[in-house]
Amino acid sequence: MTGAPANATVLNTTVLSNFAQVDHIELIVDLPRLVTVPAVQMELTEGVETHRYLEHAVTALEENIPVVEPSAEAHQIEQSLLETLDPGEAQELAVADDVAGTVITDDGDARPTANQRGIELTGSIGLLVRSVEADRITATTADTYLKRWIDEAGFHSPARDLDGFLDE
Repeated sequence: MTGAPANATVLNTTVLSNFAQVDHIELIVDLPRLVTVPAVQMELTEGVETHRYLEHAVTALEENIPVVEPSAEAHQIEQSLLETLDPGEAQELAVADDVAGTVITDDGDARPTANQRGIELTGSIGLLVRSVEADRITATTADTYLKRWIDEAGFHSPARDLDGFLDE
C-alpha cells in the first residue's frame, strides 16, 4: 500500500508489541482503516532478535496490517516532530495528522504531542476496553493481559486492572 486512507487508524510499536506479547493481535486487526508506518515496521523487525514474540506483530504486518508510506505533507510534519520524538512516533503522528486519523500509542511523549496537534488517540488500555465492551474478551482476561504487560514487558500503566476504565 502506498498512502494512508482518510481517517486512518495508525498503530505504533508499543501497542503492536503489547498485543503480540499476549499472542492476541487479532483484537486489533479489525480496527477501521488500520495501518502502520515503515518506521514502526523497522522497529518491530529489529526487535525480533531479543523479543521473539514480536514475530507475531511482524507477521500481522505482512498479512493484515498495511504499512503505508508517508505522503510529502506527512514527511514534512515528520521532520518537525523528529526534534522531540523517536522515528516511529514521529512518523505515525505525521501520517495520522495528514489524513485526519487516529493514532494508537502508549508513548509518553507522543500522547501530549497528539493532543496538542488535535489528533485523536487511544492506546493499549483503550483497545482492551474496546475488546471487553464488544464482548470479544472478558474483563478478567483483559486484566490478565494488562498485568502481563506490566509485569513481563515493563508497560507503564495508571492502573493494574481495568475497573476504572470500564462502564458499569
